[in-house]
Amino acid sequence: MKTKSIYFRYFLAPLTLLVAFSCGQNSGDNSGLEIGDSSADNGTIQLNTEQFSSSSMAWGKLEKSEFSEDITVQGAIRVPVENMIDVTTYYGGYVTGLELLEGQSVKKGEVLFYLENPEFILLQQNYLEAKSQLNYLKSEYDRQKTLFDEQIASQKSYLKAEADYQSTRAKAESLKRQLGLLRINADQLQPESIRSKIAIYSPIAGFVTEINAVPGAYVQPTDVPVRLISREHLHIELMIFEKDATAIKKGQTVEVRVPELSSEIFIAEVFMVGQSINDARQINVHADFKDESKESLLVPGMFVEGKIQKDPQEAISVPQTAVIESEGKMYVLVLREKNQAGFSLEKVEVETGRMVDGKIELLPNAKLSETDQILIKGGFNLI
Repeated sequence: MKTKSIYFRYFLAPLTLLVAFSCGQNSGDNSGLEIGDSSADNGTIQLNTEQFSSSSMAWGKLEKSEFSEDITVQGAIRVPVENMIDVTTYYGGYVTGLELLEGQSVKKGEVLFYLENPEFILLQQNYLEAKSQLNYLKSEYDRQKTLFDEQIASQKSYLKAEADYQSTRAKAESLKRQLGLLRINADQLQPESIRSKIAIYSPIAGFVTEINAVPGAYVQPTDVPVRLISREHLHIELMIFEKDATAIKKGQTVEVRVPELSSEIFIAEVFMVGQSINDARQINVHADFKDESKESLLVPGMFVEGKIQKDPQEAISVPQTAVIESEGKMYVLVLREKNQAGFSLEKVEVETGRMVDGKIELLPNAKLSETDQILIKGGFNLI
């Protein structure tokens, strides 16, 4: 049998090199790790127990690990649609009391600005007039109904009284609803409390993102004087190419990096996958952050880079330190014989696959079995 002998040799200085060379020729001193070839190479390596211990080598076996491929994606930080608010008014008017700045935080129910319009006065006046007539018209309607039932009054008088009462009642109710849109409490409205100015309140707690009006400007009901955004519940919107669309599922893990925060890694989870492909042959995928406390570091609109982990698959693996590369090929060292002198190892060529958490996948190999002992540490010196 052709074997490879292992020798110790230290290259400390030219003089030492000369001495070591002489000793290597005249003695059998095995004080280093150098492999000497014989005439025929059958892939067997001899290793004594002293060399095994001094190089801190270790044995291991084939094991099953879960591997998953990553899909590289890009996207942006977004907020839900319900957290993006265009502050508009039901009636036009002149803006007063606007003292906001872009980026300013606002509380829910806080006054953003005031709107002034003479039409507000007219609405309140018409409501109070209609309300004041209701009592009279109601009593007249009841009187005419009684007379009509007793066949004293004519049907025409009864129907007119009923029509006057019901139309005024409808008018008062309509005006009350309109005042409600202006946030004027009609039930508490009195002639002396009529006003021409109404307050516009913030519907959410958030931040001002856009201001499109100035004090004194007249805004129409279709205008957007102020835009607000709430940072609550930020999420990630990712763009997935068509070829990867079928591999994305709810619950998959997403590892996210923000270029502006290169040191931070955010972990998210897919919670919604788009059901249609856009013109760019992409679908939208939405992911939620697992640790919402880190959302404070982010700003809506930030560009992100991410990796979506596909569903894991089980495969045979060994620690990455067990695989040795030599002349463009990959090998593992398998224990074939053990005796008092040491160990006999076979160099087995393998094909590798995916890597994760220090483990590397080994593709099926007829020369390896689950019972084999494999050198998982210290073998890089042997090939």
